Amino acid sequence: MKTKCPYCGHENILGSDRCGKCLHSLTQKDIPQPNKEKLQKKIMTERVADFISKVPPIIVSPETSMQEVVEKMQALPTKGCVLICDAGKNILGIASIRDILLKVAGTVKDLSTYPVKNIMTKNPECLDKDAPLAYALHKMSIGKFRHVPVLDNGKPIGVVSTRDIIEYLSHPGTC
Repeated sequence: MKTKCPYCGHENILGSDRCGKCLHSLTQKDIPQPNKEKLQKKIMTERVADFISKVPPIIVSPETSMQEVVEKMQALPTKGCVLICDAGKNILGIASIRDILLKVAGTVKDLSTYPVKNIMTKNPECLDKDAPLAYALHKMSIGKFRHVPVLDNGKPIGVVSTRDIIEYLSHPGTC
C-alpha cells in the first residue's frame, strides 16, 4: 500500500513521515479527528495513564532467574509480562509469557540459573503516560505488541496491555 502526498502527488511507502519527493511532512495527513461518537472521542482523547492497571508492573533486574520471574508472574496472574530495569529504574527490556513459552519452555533445564536477560526484548517500545489511547492502539497494532511499558519521566509506572484496553472500552459507562 502507498500513501499519496497531498502536496505533490508522489506515491510514498505507507507509514512514511515525509514525502520522498518534496519532503513535506506526512505525519498529519492521516490523523483522524474525533467526531461526535462517544467511543471515538474516548479513543482519541483518553490518556494511557487513565486506563492502565492500578497494580504496579513487575520489575526485575537483568540477572533475575527465570524461576523467580515465573513465580512473580504466578503471584500476579493478570500480569502478562515483566519489565527488566537497571538499579536506577531505567527500562532495559521486557519479557512476556509468550517469550517464556517460546524461548524457555522445553529448552532450559534449570530455571534457577537462567537469567531473564537471555530472553528479554531489549529496548522495548514505550509510551509516555500522557499518550492518547489512539496512539497506544496504533503502536500496538503496527508493532504487533500485546504489552507496552508506560513511562513517567522515563521511569516505568505501568504496562498497557490489550487486556487493559479491552476491559476499559467494555466497561459500562465508558462509551
